[in-house]
Amino acid sequence: MTDHPPPSHPPAALSLRHKINLIFGLISVLVLGLLVTVQIQSARNSVREEIEASNRIAAQLLSRITWLSAMGGLEQLGGFLQETGRVRANEIRLQDQSGRLIYASPPSTYKAGRDAPDWYETLVTPHLPATTIVLAGGKLTVTPNPTRSVLDAWDDLKRIVLVEALLLLVADLLVFIILGRWLAPLDRIQNGLRAIERGDHAVRLPPLGGREAGELGRTFNRMAQAVEENFQVRQASADAQARLAAQREFTTLLHQRIEEERTALARELHDELGQSLTAMRSIAKSLMQQPALRDGSCQRSVQILFDTAGSTADALHRMIPRLRPIQLDGMGVADALRDLITELQLSHPALNLAFRADDDLPALSDATDITLYRIAQEALTNVIRHAGASHATVWLRQQGPDLCLSIADDGKGATRTLIRAGHYGLRGMQERTESLGGTLRFQPGAHGGLVVDVTIPMKGNHA
Repeated sequence: MTDHPPPSHPPAALSLRHKINLIFGLISVLVLGLLVTVQIQSARNSVREEIEASNRIAAQLLSRITWLSAMGGLEQLGGFLQETGRVRANEIRLQDQSGRLIYASPPSTYKAGRDAPDWYETLVTPHLPATTIVLAGGKLTVTPNPTRSVLDAWDDLKRIVLVEALLLLVADLLVFIILGRWLAPLDRIQNGLRAIERGDHAVRLPPLGGREAGELGRTFNRMAQAVEENFQVRQASADAQARLAAQREFTTLLHQRIEEERTALARELHDELGQSLTAMRSIAKSLMQQPALRDGSCQRSVQILFDTAGSTADALHRMIPRLRPIQLDGMGVADALRDLITELQLSHPALNLAFRADDDLPALSDATDITLYRIAQEALTNVIRHAGASHATVWLRQQGPDLCLSIADDGKGATRTLIRAGHYGLRGMQERTESLGGTLRFQPGAHGGLVVDVTIPMKGNHA
């Protein structure tokens, strides 16, 4: 037997609160990145403008003092530059024709010892060419040097990024806290749904704060109430169906037991009481032939005994078919119904009874034969007692997978409900039909009266 790996569970998804915070955090990062980009571009433009302006002014001024080199030579010009000092954002170099350095700008003392990162300098430093002024006997080179301006821009960027990062962090924390308070009702609703899933249909939510959350809570409570009521209805329906099934099973067993007792009683009456009555008649007839008992009083007593035994035997023979029709054991329900109708016709000549049956009816189970016979017997009894009909027809036939029995009359029909308190004949017909999985219907006839239609499925009810 191979071991199957346990079913894999999907990874836990982020909660709505964390999703919103994640989105807000991404937006914050994008905003911060946008601010940095804008600041870098602004710093680049500012540095370029400053360096270009400074370089232009320095070049113009220096080009005006080249007369010093003509009057006093390069050394005097170098002394002038030395006294002038460093020119902002520019590097000045004075060289003679041999390349000897006469003067070089001193290092800047502004934020000395610090420089912006190389990558930042690369981003914001403009590419400006050096300006060369040709002198008599040498040259003066003015080279833009934006390192201090770049460092100022870098310091400004750090302050802006720090402040913006702190503000966005505080905003993100505030959003996280506020969302926690706003979304807390959703956690209660989720817990309530899980409780209903576990079968706790009596769970209800307290009033939730907020307009949307409050409406969701009220909607949840209405839904929970509907679920609980629906569950109770379904439970009650299931209980009722179970009781009905148990009652039908009990009714079926009861009818079976009654029929068994009727069969046993009919057999006992036929075998025991019938033989005893036959013996009494034989004895009485034998006594009537005795010469000693032929006087008037004895003769009459013996004759009364003989007649009483005969009438009792006749009544017994009429009673036995009502307990258990003999035809059901030998020829089937069609012949038993035919004999029943013949007997009723003889005893009620004013009622015209007719019987129709298909010739190719299949053999049925004993329970089906008894059910059809008892229903027809009860229906015809009702016709004779209550309908006031002149004609009645019994029709037994097969329609597709079902066996159908119809009893129709032209009487006054049913003016009130058919099943009444204290009258169990029609209820018994219905219970017998349902015990075989069939249906019983009462409907008005085409020419007045009442039609009793019984439909029993052949599946499971044939021999």
